[in-house]
Amino acid sequence: MARQCLDKDIKIKPAEGRVHVIYDGAEIASSLNALELDEPGAPLRIYLPREDVQPGILEASETKTVCPYKGEAFYYTLKTLTATGPDQVWYYPDPCPLVEPIRDYLAFWGDRIEYRRSDV
Repeated sequence: MARQCLDKDIKIKPAEGRVHVIYDGAEIASSLNALELDEPGAPLRIYLPREDVQPGILEASETKTVCPYKGEAFYYTLKTLTATGPDQVWYYPDPCPLVEPIRDYLAFWGDRIEYRRSDV
């Protein structure tokens, strides 16, 4: 099935400084190579390279969603010693050309997710 990628004014730029992802009070990721994705009508999303996320906390999920601008998203469940967050991480293994820079980068979302920034 051929996918259709619609056009939208989505901006992707490097995040300033170091981005830290805190989940349930503990840091689970830290990156100097995070990307900010600004999509009109949606919250600012920050995507981090997979290698900047702690190993062993992502469990593949069966969940998939389709965005007409970004493509098909695949999900992970976050699992730490203190908490489990179903489908709170997603990524685009084959994104639409419009958002190619976020290929295989991970985004985090949920009520126990917090982003912090620090200067390099």
